[in-house]
Amino acid sequence: MFEEIIGHEEQIEMLKGSLKTKSISHAYLFSGKKGIGKCTVAFEFAKGILNIDNLASCPDFKYICKNEEKRDLVIEQIRKEIIDDVYIAPASSQKKVYIIDDAESINIAAQNALLKTLEEPPKYIVIILIAQNVNNLLTTILSRVNTINFDGISSDKLKRYLHKRLNISLSDSIIDFLNGSIGLAVNLIEESKLEELKEVELLYDKLVGKNDIESLLCTSNINFNNLINLEYLEYMLYLNGKYFCVKFVEKARNRLKNNGNYDIVIDNMILKIIDHI
Repeated sequence: MFEEIIGHEEQIEMLKGSLKTKSISHAYLFSGKKGIGKCTVAFEFAKGILNIDNLASCPDFKYICKNEEKRDLVIEQIRKEIIDDVYIAPASSQKKVYIIDDAESINIAAQNALLKTLEEPPKYIVIILIAQNVNNLLTTILSRVNTINFDGISSDKLKRYLHKRLNISLSDSIIDFLNGSIGLAVNLIEESKLEELKEVELLYDKLVGKNDIESLLCTSNINFNNLINLEYLEYMLYLNGKYFCVKFVEKARNRLKNNGNYDIVIDNMILKIIDHI
């Protein structure tokens, strides 16, 4: 349990201690940026609480997440998945565990409905909220959960993880840009998007060399509709002290979000950067 998780040693030791002493809270909030392993830790913690290896086959475990077709986790889903279920006794374990992912997307009505369960929980339930932005949660919710904050893992640990587990080596600037997020790194790898970040590095070199033609040609290998490529270009400019040029990337991002003509937006951004870099 927890052996395959990289980083978060302090948080894991705390959770292991609560399992060992059986001092498990009825509700937790795992907070931190996306992709750093909060949900992975929650799943392992759930296995320890339920004393099982496979959550998928456990009737006393539920994973609740936002419907892709909806902006929020709504009261109907919270009521069906949790509120109407918590008073049914565990089927095969001493506890029942509910993990709610993207908890910041629970709308106000649903949070108020969930609050009663958090205030008067059956003794056998454990609810784990996973959230990036705790400011979206009611203070009454926050006051009734045990909050555990998670940070991204160090750049060295991320680099070792990618090299050892996935046989991938990345530049220091890409590693630093990933900011300790294994989830983001794995998603980029699975979607074959890391090569485009390398192309952004090549583009930056052309921009610094003030080579208009090669810079514009280089953009044909980069899909800037994938905004992470713009974010990485912005990061490269900022990292190297080209602060004035950052605003041209920000303008391009906003124009693309507002359905501006792609070729015109990107060409204009490149030429503006070259003029001012």
